[in-house]
Amino acid sequence: MSFRLPLLGAAALALSACSMFSHHAKEEAPQPAAAPAAPVHQALMKTMIGDVRYDLPQAVPADAVLIVTLADVSRQDVAARTISEERIQPVGASPVDFMLSYDPAELRDGVDFAINVRLQQGEKLLAINDTRTSVLGRSGENGPVSITLKAVP
Repeated sequence: MSFRLPLLGAAALALSACSMFSHHAKEEAPQPAAAPAAPVHQALMKTMIGDVRYDLPQAVPADAVLIVTLADVSRQDVAARTISEERIQPVGASPVDFMLSYDPAELRDGVDFAINVRLQQGEKLLAINDTRTSVLGRSGENGPVSITLKAVP
């Protein structure tokens, strides 16, 4: 019996080590990479493309950001509802191309949409489009659009 106890202990230890090795081998074994499935929602997205032009009295600061927004502007009594926004930084030389992705389900019939553009440095507004650029909906075009910014004094 005294001979069997150490043998039994050694066997238990060996089995435990095998089990642990097997468990770690399973964890570390490379799993085949499954290609991420593209969400159906993303496949239904559309894009609005265009460019932004500006002629500023000074050079555009390196930390400036160009913010291009597609918004529902149909209601005069409330703030425009943002459909899509693109932030471009660093801002290159004029013209700057943009591409706004949007879900067509966000576009309601009988609604007006517009592209709004701001050139900012932090909270300081440097330039803005001062005329409405209507797109999509009942009164706009489908793109591409060209928007001209005016410097803010």
